[in-house]
Amino acid sequence: MPDASTKNPWWAIWVNPKETIREIVSKNPKFRLFWLCFIYGLPMAFSFSQSYSLINVLPLWAVVIGSLVVSPFIGVVGVTIASWLIQWTGRWIGGKASFQNIRAAFAWAQVPNILSILMWIVLLICFRGAVFSKAFSEMQFIGSAAGVVFVVFLVQTIAMIWGLVILCHTLGEVQGFSAWKGLLNVVIPFVIVVAIIWFVGWILYGRGSIQ
Repeated sequence: MPDASTKNPWWAIWVNPKETIREIVSKNPKFRLFWLCFIYGLPMAFSFSQSYSLINVLPLWAVVIGSLVVSPFIGVVGVTIASWLIQWTGRWIGGKASFQNIRAAFAWAQVPNILSILMWIVLLICFRGAVFSKAFSEMQFIGSAAGVVFVVFLVQTIAMIWGLVILCHTLGEVQGFSAWKGLLNVVIPFVIVVAIIWFVGWILYGRGSIQ
């Protein structure tokens, strides 16, 4: 586990992902795993609340508290499944990392999600409960409201891209190959999942529309 003599991994992971994850997995791959799962799961919980317009059936405080409570569980499930898929497909291209190390690499790549959480807080301050309505994503904003939404979208996009960059480096480090091959290790399971979703959707809806 990183101690007082080492750099703070919460900061170091942004600019030195390989060195940071190398030290973490060498000492304790489970280091701060709960909080990383929370960071990963909270934006997903907020997005779920928005997609299903939970504000129409629950008060704002209940939606927020409920999201805070369930986010660690969502995060654990998401991190576990993603890490397993990455380990499974990574073996096809020569990856040899253990599940724990891959999970650490994936979890620490979620640190930029902190920016996404901060942007959700900005939206809550500016728009309150309207954020958790499905109609929010379809609204036409003008003036300062449009500026806020644009900045939020920009910051969240940057966070997502930087998180992917970090993941390619942390994954490449633990798997024993380059960051570019780490990207391939991310793309392969992503393509498989998309293909499965498409196939299931075609079975359930596509064939029915043809008959």
